[in-house]
Amino acid sequence: MAEGPGVSAVVACVDDAGQILIIKQTAGPFAGAWLLPGGNVERDERLEDAARRELFEETGYRASDLRPVALYEVRSAPPGRFHFLVHLFRAGPLDGTPHAEAGSELRWARPREIDAHPNLAFALADLGLIERDPEALAQSLGAIGIEMRRLL
Repeated sequence: MAEGPGVSAVVACVDDAGQILIIKQTAGPFAGAWLLPGGNVERDERLEDAARRELFEETGYRASDLRPVALYEVRSAPPGRFHFLVHLFRAGPLDGTPHAEAGSELRWARPREIDAHPNLAFALADLGLIERDPEALAQSLGAIGIEMRRLL
């Protein structure tokens, strides 16, 4: 029997000035890219718990309030290298002392002022933080070997 897609959770944290928290990916198909904090959901772990755990591990921040925003299917093009179902959450107020995990970096950035990776741009558009043409986003993703579509 074929193995299904991996499941992950990412968290959008937006401060009072409208900046988004992004981290530099250290591994996986997006290594080196600046994306939202998040990662794989462990077996028998609730989505929200995974989102909170990954946020804390990657940034040092804790969020008690998470709101589901979207569900994406993300896969390599051509298929075969990776396939994920990615749950996007938006965090409420944060607590903690910021620190990036080993080998990574984190920063707060204005969404309209960064050259966002197409994967990040897709989420930022769905969060209402930037405006992007869906067709142009699909083309940008395709150019780097990624297919991404919103399921919910």
